[in-house]
Amino acid sequence: MSDLLEIPQEQLLQEQVQTVVLLEPQGSDEILEVPIEHLLQEAGQDNTLLEPVQELVLLSEAQQGPPGPAGIPGPAGGQVLQRKAGMDTSALLVVYEDLFGSVWPADPDAESDVLTLLGVTVSAAEAGQPINVQRMGHIDDEAWQLQPGKRVFLGGQGRLTQEPPQAGYDVLIGMAITSIRLLLNIQDPIELE
Repeated sequence: MSDLLEIPQEQLLQEQVQTVVLLEPQGSDEILEVPIEHLLQEAGQDNTLLEPVQELVLLSEAQQGPPGPAGIPGPAGGQVLQRKAGMDTSALLVVYEDLFGSVWPADPDAESDVLTLLGVTVSAAEAGQPINVQRMGHIDDEAWQLQPGKRVFLGGQGRLTQEPPQAGYDVLIGMAITSIRLLLNIQDPIELE
């Protein structure tokens, strides 16, 4: 049985320390260890042989710190999905998903868009970058001026509107709960004649 404590290499936190040993051959038998930060002052002296020596100093294993304060609750799992933006896309647009997993602003006049509706963007993204899309729950935006109790529909270029569509497809997105809160309740499209 060994008297040494064996700790797996991957569990050790190591710090590499470099010291320089100065050998002074001018009649002196002294060997000086000089910290690296003093090396430049010593390097200019004559008859000095610089020999770098590396050593490893083991530090204690890292420990988890105390937990931070809790943040605001986010939406439940599955309410927000991440996809790739097909084009530069702002937040708060109704989007559909194509065959390649990219999202695009939905057109209420295009059957293919309204049949593959995914949700409302809750982040902005440049083309090809990840974008977050919410499918259910509520969305708040301080800039909104929604009329509480009125329905919210898919408008042109993926915009949200409280005006019922007169042509194309009627796509209910949800209900305005307050002037700044939309409760998502995405319904199947109804083709208008």
